[in-house]
Amino acid sequence: MSKTIKYTNCNLCNSDETTLLFVKDGYNHVQCNSCGLIYVNPRLEDSQETLDSFYTSGADADTFIKNLFERAYSPKRQKIFSTEIKKMERYRKLNRILDIGCSFGGFLYAARNCGWKIKGIETVQEIGKYGKELYDLDIFFGKLEDSNLPPSSFDVIRLNNIIEHIPAPSQFLAKTRLLLREGGLLTVSTTNFDSFSVTLCGKEWIYFDGKHHVVLFTPKTLKSLLEKCGFTTIDIYTKGFHIKLKDHHAGLIKDVLLKMSEKMISPIIPLTKKGHRLRVWAEKR
Repeated sequence: MSKTIKYTNCNLCNSDETTLLFVKDGYNHVQCNSCGLIYVNPRLEDSQETLDSFYTSGADADTFIKNLFERAYSPKRQKIFSTEIKKMERYRKLNRILDIGCSFGGFLYAARNCGWKIKGIETVQEIGKYGKELYDLDIFFGKLEDSNLPPSSFDVIRLNNIIEHIPAPSQFLAKTRLLLREGGLLTVSTTNFDSFSVTLCGKEWIYFDGKHHVVLFTPKTLKSLLEKCGFTTIDIYTKGFHIKLKDHHAGLIKDVLLKMSEKMISPIIPLTKKGHRLRVWAEKR
């Protein structure tokens, strides 16, 4: 089946003047000359088929999905989720939390156990069905604009590993903002282009995926986007030093040494704002 290729202007400032950074797997990764946003241009036109393929394009998709599901509900991951949720406690007024792109539902499960009324949105039904069917989580299958959720009805909205998939993040965040009450919290997590991991790995960093990850952020551009869309940034945090190349096979000894190096360096990364994981907390103004 042929794919529709689409050219686009910068979604942050609407400029059409860019600099080519690199090409990976046939996808041009460009940087806006005006605001610095990095995105894939041209790109595949947004489709459900493209979204579904994020989980099913590997050689052993069933094992990949099974491992992700088990990880989401593991005691270690549930503890991490619970810690995240406790930090959101001061925003609890309506007692409602929304996780857009909720995947297997692990975060929603932890939030419900902490007493929150939960709602999830997931476009890939084959993934979201695990939380809905096995744990009776309230998950809507489809896109945000089709969810018919009432405005100003959530204290907290969470976007974890989703905004890099969104072709038009400005429009998406505007719709998201309508669902959040005044002063409510929006949390956004994504990869950080301005990280030591990217500096060392270059275009071969495994998280560069032009088919699925179409917009890439730095702390500066993500903050600019949120402020453009009516949010006030209250915290920017990065963590992680993770060197993972595509089709990486260095051998057992080198892999062990690499893992040891990552573990030694990771604790100091949050002090530098150069971690490969970027998280921003912002309030609706």
